[in-house]
Amino acid sequence: MKDLNVTATGTELVFREGKAQEVFNPEPLRISGTLDAPLKYLQKRVDLSSSKRLVSGVEQSRCSIVVDRDSMSIKLAVNDRDHFADIITGSLQLHPDFVKLGINSGKYRTPMEMAEFIKMNKAFFENRNEASDLVVQLRKFKAKVDRQVEAEFNPNKGDKKTVIQQAVETNLPPTFKVCIPIFKGGNKEVLEVETYFNPDDLTCTLICADANEKAQDYKDNAINEILCGITDITPDIVIMEV
Repeated sequence: MKDLNVTATGTELVFREGKAQEVFNPEPLRISGTLDAPLKYLQKRVDLSSSKRLVSGVEQSRCSIVVDRDSMSIKLAVNDRDHFADIITGSLQLHPDFVKLGINSGKYRTPMEMAEFIKMNKAFFENRNEASDLVVQLRKFKAKVDRQVEAEFNPNKGDKKTVIQQAVETNLPPTFKVCIPIFKGGNKEVLEVETYFNPDDLTCTLICADANEKAQDYKDNAINEILCGITDITPDIVIMEV
């Protein structure tokens, strides 16, 4: 490659052969993470030495926070009216272990399927001996129900569903305990779970009323705690609830 120099009235022009360096346009930052992602971003990007506490060089008045408690999310926009605004979204997500167990999911299994499922997930039980006992009882359940229905059911006097429900109540423990976190980033919780049977087809599912209450309390407390942290370091950022 050779350079061609052209000099005119003291001005030098340099022509180079070959492919020019590519020019890239700036891209907006889009990050999705755990619920505290916006707070962690601000903790590292706010300029505390400035009287205006700039965020990535942008005044707080040009930033905004949108909180959606129903979807359990907090969204931070930096330079929010700009096409290249940075958007950092934090969301509260159910822990994979909680999802795996299918608690309160409405997913039904046959007694044999539930027995095998519990057998493969004993690690989540607070007492693994309880898990082993439950596996045995679930495997025996259908045979017991069939015998009890045959022995007690009278089309003129009884209700088949009632007979089946009686068998459920006498054959299985009313509750058992698992130790798992409900949300990602949360601590493990001891949850009291029960096996609910559909008397129409003898399928069963896992339910836990306590999990719903703890999830609601944790959600509100976690969101409020993060918003307080954001207000402490960036008091001029507007926070809006939707």
